Amino acid sequence: MNTGLNNALSGTGSAADAASHPLSCYVTRRFPPVQGLPPEKEDDSDDKGALYEVRIIDNDYNTYQEVMNVSMVALNITEEDAYAIAWEVDHMGSCVVAHAPWETAQAIANIIRTIGIEVQVNPVRGTEQ
Repeated sequence: MNTGLNNALSGTGSAADAASHPLSCYVTRRFPPVQGLPPEKEDDSDDKGALYEVRIIDNDYNTYQEVMNVSMVALNITEEDAYAIAWEVDHMGSCVVAHAPWETAQAIANIIRTIGIEVQVNPVRGTEQ
């Protein structure tokens, strides 16, 4: 494993990076936070502090490389991190790739959907107000 992936898995990324944005990517693997995307104004939620999970659902059509490429673009992550996401989608049937406010979660999901894969955006339990 390379050093970048080891740092991502151990959570030893820069503290300044982690504090700069509340969005966390692929929380179960403790990858460093992704950079937030500009919010799209389609806020259907009144929950200002609520977080939403972005979940990629497996299918029989998209390849590892397609999932990896779109994950790197949507989440601003490394190829190794994107491979971990593609592996989990393939072997577990789905993968939560980010927790974010509604607008950012929708923006990430819309980018990932461009390859024709199903993406769900669901509230994270315990963050609803």
